[in-house]
Amino acid sequence: MPTDPTLSYDDLKTAIAGSAAAFRLTLKLEAVSPKVFPPTYEGGKYATEDRNIGGQKVPCVLLDSVPSQANRMELALQDAHDGGHFKLPLVSVNFSAVDNPSIPKITSLQAPHRIADAILRDSSITEDKKTTKFRESEIGKELNNLSTGYATPLLQYAPHCLVFGMWDSTGPRGGLGVKFARALVSEIIGVNAVGGRKTSSRIDPLNIRVNSGPLYEAKGGGWTLDKDAATKEKNAPKKLGKDGKPSEANHGNVTPTISDGGFTIDYAEQTTVLSLPALRRLRFPAKGGEKSTPEGDNAARTYLAALGLLGATLAVEAGYDLRSRCILHAKDAVTWHLLGKPGEADKAFTLDKAAALKLYNDTLAAVQKAQLPLHLEEIILTPSDDLVTLVKKSMELAAAEAGTEG
Repeated sequence: MPTDPTLSYDDLKTAIAGSAAAFRLTLKLEAVSPKVFPPTYEGGKYATEDRNIGGQKVPCVLLDSVPSQANRMELALQDAHDGGHFKLPLVSVNFSAVDNPSIPKITSLQAPHRIADAILRDSSITEDKKTTKFRESEIGKELNNLSTGYATPLLQYAPHCLVFGMWDSTGPRGGLGVKFARALVSEIIGVNAVGGRKTSSRIDPLNIRVNSGPLYEAKGGGWTLDKDAATKEKNAPKKLGKDGKPSEANHGNVTPTISDGGFTIDYAEQTTVLSLPALRRLRFPAKGGEKSTPEGDNAARTYLAALGLLGATLAVEAGYDLRSRCILHAKDAVTWHLLGKPGEADKAFTLDKAAALKLYNDTLAAVQKAQLPLHLEEIILTPSDDLVTLVKKSMELAAAEAGTEG
């Protein structure tokens, strides 16, 4: 049986320049454990709905949403970039001043609103030995002029924003800031989902009894049994938490409980779609107000398509450990289908990590040949003093709350 061809630069370029609709990846996944736990939303609810599958109404549950999938793909791109596997325009904020190893820096791949995020907005850049607020810098001012007809600044400094979407709601225009719709969307659902029950309990090896207290808030933090060492409230020792029970300090047994939780499913399914019309709407003139060229536009669009396919491929190969008690496994090979113009049969292509990296690098070279700007050296910003102070204060409050709970 002949194997499907690997997606090449010529295949992708032809698809972008033509009238094909999309690249689509559909993967059937199996649950590693008999039961999966989807994400919960407001009120501890799961996102369940009936879907039409094979002409039948089938109960389904959302296992990973479109925004979550985008974040996983961006994380996969960040990891590959950090590993030196490819070059990509990035803007980052150096948080070494916070002295917290968990956040040495935040990049435009990691920030929730990407390059338009408030973290970058509240940082500064040094240009010609002069420090300027990021959105008041030459780069930041370019972001103020963005539109689908002038997407060049994002191509130059944060091309992933054109793939995964962006809303400049934190910029000078607020809610009226420019919006770029997602060109790449992906989600994972559980099919034929049957809701289950979950239990919770804790047995304390010290067998501390509920009436062993009361516990009081200690003057130096934490808790104490000594009234004289406790903080005072209205001239009386202040009880820990609501009533000073040992459980307020995470001691003692927890009564077993039972509640709704988790699902059994027949299988999970991931659907990823890269919209080619969404990319074709973008124009890349050298400057705002000028006219772009078909050659330059197609080179940039092909590059963005390759970037999206690379992110999706890297995320697939990273696996599907979505959260605690929700691990999935793909058994079938990764096959992308090109949905052509009406009347054309779909074309199947394979794409693994090595091929996706080659495809990306080929399109990168084409963009550079078209003399479109790509800033491949990471731009490093410095957080404002107020932002650093805000982060430090939040860390101190979190530590204090943890100490009280513990």
